[in-house]
Amino acid sequence: MIGNLRTRLGIYVPQTTPDEFGGVQTVWVLYAQAWAHIKPNTASERAENGRAAITKTYRVTIRWQRDFPERTRLLWDERTLRVLTASDPDNRSERLHLICEEEEQ
Repeated sequence: MIGNLRTRLGIYVPQTTPDEFGGVQTVWVLYAQAWAHIKPNTASERAENGRAAITKTYRVTIRWQRDFPERTRLLWDERTLRVLTASDPDNRSERLHLICEEEEQ
């Protein structure tokens, strides 16, 4: 497994602070960095505002982390991946499989 983890990712979590108008402002802060294996999973097309929009998903494998945070984003080169699910595929606490959706910039 370790030999396949060749891509460096940044793991980002949201941090909210109140703003001066009574709302909140969300910024994404670096939580950790990890080596990963990234594999394209699916691509689907949908109509959005009269145009075709493509949604790409990926399966990202990283080393297992006990308290992997919810609502996480991964920064992969210039791409931002939103983590949809995180699971330990064989319940051995060795790796995490993350199903991610690419965010359009």
